[in-house]
Amino acid sequence: MPAQRYSYAAITLHWLIALLLAFQIALGWALEGNNSPELFARYQLHKSVGITILLLSLARLAVRLFAPRPPASDGPAWTRMLAGIVHWLFYLVMILGPITGWLLVSTARVEVPTLLYGGVPWPYLPVGRAWHEPAEAIHGAMAWLAIGLFLLHIAGALRHQWVLGKPELQRMIPFARGRAVGAGIGTLALVIGAMVAGKAVYPDKGHAVEKPVAAPPVAAAPAKPAVAEETPVAEPEVAEPQKEKPEDRAQPLAEWAVASGGRLGFTARWNGEAVNGGFGRWRAAIRFSPDDLAGSTIRVTVDLASADTGDDQRDDSLRGSDFFDTGAHPDAVFTARDIRHLGGDRYEARGTLALRGTARPATLRFTLRIEGDRARVAGTARIDRTAFGVGQGEWAATDAIAANVDIDFSFSATRPAA
Repeated sequence: MPAQRYSYAAITLHWLIALLLAFQIALGWALEGNNSPELFARYQLHKSVGITILLLSLARLAVRLFAPRPPASDGPAWTRMLAGIVHWLFYLVMILGPITGWLLVSTARVEVPTLLYGGVPWPYLPVGRAWHEPAEAIHGAMAWLAIGLFLLHIAGALRHQWVLGKPELQRMIPFARGRAVGAGIGTLALVIGAMVAGKAVYPDKGHAVEKPVAAPPVAAAPAKPAVAEETPVAEPEVAEPQKEKPEDRAQPLAEWAVASGGRLGFTARWNGEAVNGGFGRWRAAIRFSPDDLAGSTIRVTVDLASADTGDDQRDDSLRGSDFFDTGAHPDAVFTARDIRHLGGDRYEARGTLALRGTARPATLRFTLRIEGDRARVAGTARIDRTAFGVGQGEWAATDAIAANVDIDFSFSATRPAA
């Protein structure tokens, strides 16, 4: 006897793909507007859902080809032919749509690595830029074709069920035996809900407050003694130093060793909102004495690949050629030989920052408290990322990602006992 219902595998894949397609189409409509963290997140989710649809569609095609299925409904030859065309066009959309999206990502001028759902790396296709425009045109056409096929598919199912009196819905809707009306309304509600979710996910706060939020890669700056060509940011307040003991007043030059647990952070602004990050790996060579500033020197080396903003895809983009280009320039180096006392526990270090193959004058301010052979340091600086070419192509403009990047650092250091 031929099967009267589709297999559980076919039913499960059918509805998973249907809901994901509805979600994806609505999400695609939301991929517009000012650059913002919400827009960035929507694009990443759009890529993840697209690859999921591709994999599920290949599985669904295999089930269609090799698993038993109910016979086609009776009817005029033109209706059977139209139903077959609609079904095979759906496979075209479900497979070619994600593949052309994959081509778009692989050939985009701005390289943004794909991590499925933020965790699973997905490779680029090995194709050239010439594929980009054709893929873009086909990808857009697939979206409109999907909408048309959705309407035809639903209309055909309803026609068979209630105009021709054939139990089509019971063959595909789970738990729909004898309850086609309720099951049909329920599944339609699920599809509509998926579309609403796709439109509402990651709402763009920028449209409400006229300044979208932070997102893709932002320029960071170097290390601990980070740097500034512009007016430095106000340094953090530090507790008043204790009165120096007589034996501590004359301090010879010493090599200070930075203790573990220090922080080197940065804050960039994306349409006015802060994106905070830090560097996990940096080292400092500090030769310093408050009584011999002329002989004091600071050299800080920052491993740019250790940048961490809390978003793996954004961090991968930061390491790419549009930003730090860590393959060609793995480190940023700040060197200072002009250290000045500003009064109390406040100091200023003037030097040079070398970043992405470019060296520019840079200044940082910091507070210093020395107690015996231990010192505590905290400070801030500001750099202009555009002066170092951090942000290429569309990211070079400062209307989205601000030119100024603020640096903050704090650490403890020790010197050899006298």
